Amino acid sequence: MNKPNFLFLFFVFSLFESISYKGFSQESVDSLRYYHNVVMKPNNSKDLNSAFLFFDRKINEQLLVGDTIGAVQNLRRVAIGQFELGFLYESEYSAVRALKMLEEQKDNPVITEAKSGIFNHLGIVYRHLKLYEKALSYYESALELANDSSDSIPALNNISYLHLDQENYSLAFEISTAILEKCLMSSDSLGIARALDNLGYVQSKLNMSEALDNMQKAMNIRLEANDLSGLYSSNRHLSNYFSSRDNQQKAIEHAEEAYDLAKQLNSASYLENALSLLLDLSNDSKVIAYRKLSDSISSAKQIQENKYAVIKYNVEKERQKTQMAKLQNEREKRYKIIFLSAFLLALGSAVFIVYLKNQQRKTELVKTAQRTEARISKRVHDDLANDVSGVMTFVENKLITSTSVKDKILNFLNDIYLKARDISMANIAVDVTDFPRTLKNLIAQYHPKGVDVITSPYSNINWDATPEHKKIQLYKCLQELLVNSKKYSKATTISIAFKGKKGKKEIVYSDNGIGFKVDDIVLGGLKHVETRMKEIDGNFSFESNEGKGFKASLIF
Repeated sequence: MNKPNFLFLFFVFSLFESISYKGFSQESVDSLRYYHNVVMKPNNSKDLNSAFLFFDRKINEQLLVGDTIGAVQNLRRVAIGQFELGFLYESEYSAVRALKMLEEQKDNPVITEAKSGIFNHLGIVYRHLKLYEKALSYYESALELANDSSDSIPALNNISYLHLDQENYSLAFEISTAILEKCLMSSDSLGIARALDNLGYVQSKLNMSEALDNMQKAMNIRLEANDLSGLYSSNRHLSNYFSSRDNQQKAIEHAEEAYDLAKQLNSASYLENALSLLLDLSNDSKVIAYRKLSDSISSAKQIQENKYAVIKYNVEKERQKTQMAKLQNEREKRYKIIFLSAFLLALGSAVFIVYLKNQQRKTELVKTAQRTEARISKRVHDDLANDVSGVMTFVENKLITSTSVKDKILNFLNDIYLKARDISMANIAVDVTDFPRTLKNLIAQYHPKGVDVITSPYSNINWDATPEHKKIQLYKCLQELLVNSKKYSKATTISIAFKGKKGKKEIVYSDNGIGFKVDDIVLGGLKHVETRMKEIDGNFSFESNEGKGFKASLIF
């Protein structure tokens, strides 16, 4: 079906324009339009970086003067641009931030329209992350805010795409038919063409005779209107249609036409999809093998981590450079003061050397412990877990005994295997080369189903200035808190805030789970967290009570 585009959201933006541009100079208005176009169709990473920096600054300025609607509009621009460039998790964060701003506003038609657009956007993001249930929930929320039949069409289209992704063709057919009926009641010829094309594509999956006729009708309407984006979608669908019916010549003709249209549109995502379509039609065995491998790798990466594009905006790095420059100036001032007194310099040097030696000794002890943990983890995985797995195979296939006894033995061995695996995972070596990404993967790994996890920007803390052994200990501490929450808390919302302060940094973890009375439990894993924080000269504190959730602070 059609690639979910965001053109309908731009019509929503027009409702904001009169509000957002009031009070801005013509130069400011021109800059907004210019950088909006840069985000949607970037030519190079430098321009893209400048655009995101511009919007970040503009959003902060708007919030300072109380222009929440203008800030929301620009956050939505940023979220759409991030999505188009493949920054799915960054796009999610921007959209959620905009949604929270709107929740503080009184409802009116503009606010309702904006909420509906953001719900749709989040649904599209989660669809691409293959979180289908979550995507459907947001689409339905958008649908609830629709004022009339025409307002409901974008959300219904997206729900139809979702069912198509999951091969629920009957449901997709019902929705696509309903969309066409709604469009036929209007004079929107391009909307009718889109509905016909989508319906025809769904019908082709159900081997319905009307499929080709509907797709060709849509193409004719689009040809008359010179709708290049629509013609691209028509040719892509027709190429898939003929390919599935072994008409290779027709399939290639439409694929090449889609590629030519993508070049005219100058759309990176359209070009990528068109080239991918041409590769799918290749009979070269090496190309087929490459496609299978590429799809497998892409799918795994999409589930496990945030997929970053080559051109990644650098707002937080720019901030870090500014902070580093300030720190450098402060150091130079301190050096001038030190040089005024030889006595203070000597005394300070002596104290510093003693302190450094102690820190080096403590650091080496922590690193030794971490190496030991990693070694034990490998032995547990390679020896114990694999041996247990071997015994399970023997019991299942070779052991002659009653089924009930065999099942009990297998269940017991499986419990041992899972515990060994958990021990191995808890002590596995930590990759600190890109620590923010490592933290994102950790949180995704232990993200319980049905639980909302909210984080502040990881870059609030300057991880480049944090020693490697401290990063590993902080990772283990956060892992322990996430495991405890997953096992015991029954929370529906988890919040993780990263705070950078002068000298001290803090990670604040909280959830809205069932909580506990501190005096009534054995602290267990929390004791491990306290020990790890002491090893890096940090502090660990927590508070909880029955029915009032749990909150912990890691200061280092």
